[in-house]
Amino acid sequence: MRGVKLGRPGTWLLGGTLATSLGGGMQTLAAGKLLYDETGSIAAFGVVLIVEQLLTFTVPLVAGPWVDRGDPRRICTAIELARGTALIAIGCVMLSGPSPLGWIMAMSLCIKAGQPFYRGAMFSMAPAAVPGAALGTFNAYSNIAQQGGALLGAAVAGVIIQGWGASACFLVTGAGFLLSGLAIAAARMPRPEAEPAAGKGSSAGKGASAGWGPVVALLRTERGFARHLLLGTADNIAVVLFNLLLFALVARHFGGSAYWLSAMDCAFAVGAICAAPALGPLETRLGPKGAVRAGLAGQALCFAALAAGPGGPVVIGLALVLGACNTVSWTTVTTALQLRAGKAVRGRIGTARNLVTAGVSAALVPVVSRLEQRSLGFALLAGAVVVAAYALLAGAVAGDRGTPGEDGAARQDGTTRNETSGDEKEVTAT
Repeated sequence: MRGVKLGRPGTWLLGGTLATSLGGGMQTLAAGKLLYDETGSIAAFGVVLIVEQLLTFTVPLVAGPWVDRGDPRRICTAIELARGTALIAIGCVMLSGPSPLGWIMAMSLCIKAGQPFYRGAMFSMAPAAVPGAALGTFNAYSNIAQQGGALLGAAVAGVIIQGWGASACFLVTGAGFLLSGLAIAAARMPRPEAEPAAGKGSSAGKGASAGWGPVVALLRTERGFARHLLLGTADNIAVVLFNLLLFALVARHFGGSAYWLSAMDCAFAVGAICAAPALGPLETRLGPKGAVRAGLAGQALCFAALAAGPGGPVVIGLALVLGACNTVSWTTVTTALQLRAGKAVRGRIGTARNLVTAGVSAALVPVVSRLEQRSLGFALLAGAVVVAAYALLAGAVAGDRGTPGEDGAARQDGTTRNETSGDEKEVTAT
């Protein structure tokens, strides 16, 4: 990845990603810690996660077409500023000591309501901000920014929780969103030329969910695209399961200490950061297909090893390896999906991926939460089975046209067979 220039817009986007990840990482850690201490179980946190995921079943229907028809940068900026303001207000109220569950639920709704807009806009902006072969490098650095923000957030969260309580973390979460909005606002880039056309015609004004016809057609006609979209949720699901079980792991091995909670979260982030620079050589050696399968298989093995109940130091090491493997597969699959989707529908493809993630999470979280109440080992084994199933799916997807490493699937202009780019030099397949 040396010698690749991302440009000023790409650098600002990375700064925004770092800031929003710092805030989001602290919120997840603080909310989970607060609820686990209140109830002694991950069930309450599981309820919050389910509500968060259920919200994304409706919001993406609006977010996807809105991002494609509007200016993704302005939409993303507005969402971040609104979320930051709301979080700071709720954090101030929580410091006065109201019921934690209700306010944590309200905070989660604020964050999740904006997330489909944010993720769809970022998915759409990346190829415009960093055109050409640098897209894969940008996604690798973006993962470093995500995990670096989570690392910094976890380190700060442990100190804040121990000294001032979990509620104080929510003020920093809001500040992170505000900084993210300012950074994205500074990322000046050309607005995609194909976007305005998406709002014309019969689909315009027919309701919030209008405009999904091109995506439905793409899923029906592009061979293997639906499988590729499902594969794009694998690493997000692995993170959801890790976050869900993290508090029980720390309670078992480290007595529930907030410092060790931060250490576990930091270990995952450090692994992700260390893996990103090695992604290029790894893809050269294994090929993109092999890198995806290796990353998913490694995550499945880590969950299985955690289920065996090793000692504390080994648990930290497994969290580090889990983060590294997550980066390897996530970066490769995301880049391929961005290149495969024509730019006129990238916002909708990004939100569609979130929608699928929400559906899978809503099905898995109650099951894993119930298993954890019986045995943490059973819950971790369930996580291993889920990620292993994704690894098998990766083997099936690898034979599809347009997936990582398949020449000719994502064309040299970054469009599918069913769309034209309008700008032959915007992106190139990697």
